[in-house]
Amino acid sequence: MKYLKRVLPYVGALALIALLLRQIDPGDVTTLLTSANVGWLLIGCGWYVLTNLLRACRYGVLLNMSGPLAPLRLLPEMFALSFLNNVLPSRAGELSFPYFMARRHGIAVGESASVLVASRIFDYLAVACLYVIFTAWEFSHLDARSAQIVGGVALLLLLSTTLLAAAPWLLNTLLHLLTWLLQRAGLSETAQRWVQDAGRQAVITFARIRNWRTYGLTFGWSLLIWLATFAWFGALLSAIGLPQRYPLVVVGSTFASLAKALPFITIGGFGAHEAGWTIGFTLTGMETAMAISSGFAVNILTLLMSVLFGGVTLLFIGGSSRSASGQRSSEAPNVDTPPETPPASAAALKQ
Repeated sequence: MKYLKRVLPYVGALALIALLLRQIDPGDVTTLLTSANVGWLLIGCGWYVLTNLLRACRYGVLLNMSGPLAPLRLLPEMFALSFLNNVLPSRAGELSFPYFMARRHGIAVGESASVLVASRIFDYLAVACLYVIFTAWEFSHLDARSAQIVGGVALLLLLSTTLLAAAPWLLNTLLHLLTWLLQRAGLSETAQRWVQDAGRQAVITFARIRNWRTYGLTFGWSLLIWLATFAWFGALLSAIGLPQRYPLVVVGSTFASLAKALPFITIGGFGAHEAGWTIGFTLTGMETAMAISSGFAVNILTLLMSVLFGGVTLLFIGGSSRSASGQRSSEAPNVDTPPETPPASAAALKQ
């Protein structure tokens, strides 16, 4: 029974992919990929890099990093996070962010986890705002169902805003509940203390960032992030020979972005991404089969970009970590040689 529970979600994801593939000729996806325009692919890579740079700038605001170039130190984590979210199931790559931030930058797990949650809420808020704006812009060219869908997106806007306003209170309530559950679970005092400390740090961090300036800057960066993300989708569509006007790219790819962000049991978002992509682009007038094929093609190209940049980044992070460990080892005192007596200070010599 336990084995069945573990396998069943993956079976559901595979069934969704199979259902989508039955409606197209898989060879069409291969044709789109093999005939892709290299120039547009390079432009797509440029937008992908810019998107991750903008993400680093947003985390710089949330983490209150000083200096205009300080967020650049977070760029490796952005590439690694994108890569791991694309190759691990259920967006398990999110767990890497607090780990890397603690190991490479000395930032507490509770603080980095809370700004990660805040950034995701701002993502939903930014995507929903852009969808409403560009749907209104293109309303006369869209399917009649668009009006009903805008109502659902408006609910997402309301939910995101409510979560941001109530986040400190919600986290404090969850912390009390978590403390009670840990005591009932019979975990060691060390484990309980670690989880409670991380939870308290998360509450403190959300209380710190909940001000108009931080929220305003974070929302501004989030809008830029998603404008760049939709631009990379548009570049990839042009690369596979299906150029679309930018407003239609926003409307068409919004649901794919939202579906891929949810923690479904998928790898690379396959299935969920294509389903959302198909819903969105059929609203813009694209044929269902072409929407499915282009959804698979764009998702594969996005996965390849994240593997390229994220794989290199993880090698860099691993190499720098080993170098730092080796340096610390070489600087450690030799136990066989007594340490030298430090020179006395000038004040001590005068005495």
